[in-house]
Amino acid sequence: MITVDLATASPAVLVLDMQVAFVSPEGAFGNDAGVLIERLNPFLDGCRSRRVPVIFSSYLLRADLADAGLLGGNEAAAHFGESAPGAALDPRISRAEGDLEVRHNRPSALFRSDLPAVLAGLGADTLLLTGVSVNNAISSTARDAFARDIPVLVVGDCVGATPWEPEEKHDTYLEILATWTAEVSDAAGVLARLDLRPAG
Repeated sequence: MITVDLATASPAVLVLDMQVAFVSPEGAFGNDAGVLIERLNPFLDGCRSRRVPVIFSSYLLRADLADAGLLGGNEAAAHFGESAPGAALDPRISRAEGDLEVRHNRPSALFRSDLPAVLAGLGADTLLLTGVSVNNAISSTARDAFARDIPVLVVGDCVGATPWEPEEKHDTYLEILATWTAEVSDAAGVLARLDLRPAG
């Protein structure tokens, strides 16, 4: 079991793949993550008020899809291109001045991306993971972070499924992560623990 010490950590919130294509009813896949967004927005605002930086990482491929890799022959790949209509973050998501944006083109936000450099620039040593999808992006990023000795806390009520993930297995995915890779907690618990950090 992993336990993240938020009292001494310098965390950053990482919001994964909350793009129109993945989470909006207007997106290519017709998925509506409105309930997730309603839970996520107050959590992000709570983290900002506690001086925890917020980073949005989007799954984006080149417009010409030259970096699509094994998705190159999949018709869904076009919806992830940087110029695709659904590439942008869902406008229902709370944004604020000072939030940062990065991009990744594989499930893990840490794989061949600029996220490690951004975290280093912020002085962040711990990740609070939110967004979609638990079985793919959340799990891949958490495992990649574990391999890099970066503590991860998955905010269980601020993560959701994509259209390809069975909703009934959502809790199972979180239980698997919690056995070895990351701590799983809810938003209220995370904010309460952030309040225990020393002032300054």
